[in-house]
Amino acid sequence: MSVLANPYVDFYNQSRRISLFALDLAARHNMGGRDSLILANLMANNVSVLYTHDDDLLSLGRVTQKRFSISLEDPLRPGKHTS
Repeated sequence: MSVLANPYVDFYNQSRRISLFALDLAARHNMGGRDSLILANLMANNVSVLYTHDDDLLSLGRVTQKRFSISLEDPLRPGKHTS
């Protein structure tokens, strides 16, 4: 099965609005550009949880901005937000 046909994979557009949201996230949470773009896109599309092994992101635990919010969790350490 290709990634494009996988029912558990969604693709989101990168827009000017998302980019500006990402810049604000990066400044407020002291994160890099790629991380902030990923989070901004997920948050704007109402994704509530991002599963990651990235300790920098996990240290944030939960990011809330405007009406958007996302939890950052390690799938191998349920309930743990930091290492």
